[in-house]
Amino acid sequence: MNGSRRVALACFVLVAAGRLSAQAPVPVAERITTRMDRSTHVVLFSNRVAVVTIRSDSEDFYHRATLDHSEYMLYLQTIEAEARNIGDDPVTSSISTGDDRTVLTIYVGTRAPKVVHYSPLASLNMSTAKIASIMDDIENRVLATLPNEDEVRRWQPQVGDCVELRQGGEACVTEVGDDGTIALVNSETSVATVIPPDERVRIVGAVPGARK
Repeated sequence: MNGSRRVALACFVLVAAGRLSAQAPVPVAERITTRMDRSTHVVLFSNRVAVVTIRSDSEDFYHRATLDHSEYMLYLQTIEAEARNIGDDPVTSSISTGDDRTVLTIYVGTRAPKVVHYSPLASLNMSTAKIASIMDDIENRVLATLPNEDEVRRWQPQVGDCVELRQGGEACVTEVGDDGTIALVNSETSVATVIPPDERVRIVGAVPGARK
């Protein structure tokens, strides 16, 4: 490829990247793992946001984190490269595990979206295993941004404090009762919620001074 063609290609890539960044974020890859009654959903979006949602009979959890640009680009480039090599047999051997299952969807690369179904005991080919490992990293990265529950319990709320909600979004304290009950007003919906002290860890995901 001559110099002028390289320059033209580089300009095209930059313009395309600019257009993508201006559009609404789209998923790059996602994984849903179901084990008994517990479902864990991990998604990486094109705006560098990673989301982990956990649902079960006793849990209703949502958290998100924005990755550093270099961190995101490393994940994106690896997913794109490995997606081209997954082939038609991403699962090399599979063992039935009843209701335990994983669905991995890759939205980049050739023949996207590529959907892979496998059990936790399955063996994956090298490219699929690398992408699955990236989803593990992203899940751990998001969960690592969560404050220790002790920080939420030790938090002494003041009127005007704004907190991150476990379900996503932000809310601000408008009232603090003598018994520690607080009134939170959602910053987006303006809906007020009254939360007793023993319910804080279920609803509040990050308190002032605990955000990463």
